[in-house]
Amino acid sequence: MRRLFVWYVPVVAGLAAAALFAAGFYSFLAGRTGEPVNVAAETAATKQETPRGLVTPILLGDSLARGVGDRTGLGIGGRLDEELRRRGVRARRTVNISVSGARTGDLLRQIERPNVRSLLAGSNVIIVSIGGNDLWGGSDWRTSRMPDPDAAMDPVLERIEKAVTVAREASPDARIYLVGLYNPFSATPEGGALTPLVHRWNARLTQRFAGDPKVIVVQTLDLFAYRDRLSLDRFHPGDEGYALIARRIADSI
Repeated sequence: MRRLFVWYVPVVAGLAAAALFAAGFYSFLAGRTGEPVNVAAETAATKQETPRGLVTPILLGDSLARGVGDRTGLGIGGRLDEELRRRGVRARRTVNISVSGARTGDLLRQIERPNVRSLLAGSNVIIVSIGGNDLWGGSDWRTSRMPDPDAAMDPVLERIEKAVTVAREASPDARIYLVGLYNPFSATPEGGALTPLVHRWNARLTQRFAGDPKVIVVQTLDLFAYRDRLSLDRFHPGDEGYALIARRIADSI
């Protein structure tokens, strides 16, 4: 019995394995290895649709979108998450892919990347803060009037409109929130000259997308005009400023 177990059982197992291998090899040669894979269908099947009633936000843009100046580190995204949770709104955590110092050209290059387009496709709330660095960053427009405001604003508006178009292609039903500008220098003697230009920009931004009900311009100028809600750097919003911007976005979700 012991000899049978030691010699014959392994031989039988080996023959069975060889037969199984031969059958599989024959099926391979005959092309009978399963149904052919439809790559496009497989990709579509693996994309999970956003459940109905679930808010899936993404945040893009500049340092304000990044949350610079918020001592808690929450910024718009984190505070929006808290606000929606407080209101009992079902929502995923905000994805923040913004970059400090970004201008409209940087945003356009970013959203052309396949991975970013994939993130946009999975989002039904797209929040964008952009344009401030194009208009005021590294210039003397903070303390003097633009010689031709329309000439300065037109190309920036065009790039923002293109970015909205790309975002809409990725997520046709998403609501897109464009964060308007405020004047961080309104309390200074020289900074007062900037306020009319900020008004002009916000009005033109609103007018540009007035025909699209799914594009909302989030006005922020009034939030900083009468109370000091700036951070210690005297440029970006502080904790309260970010909380109020997030609250305004939540109000229309």
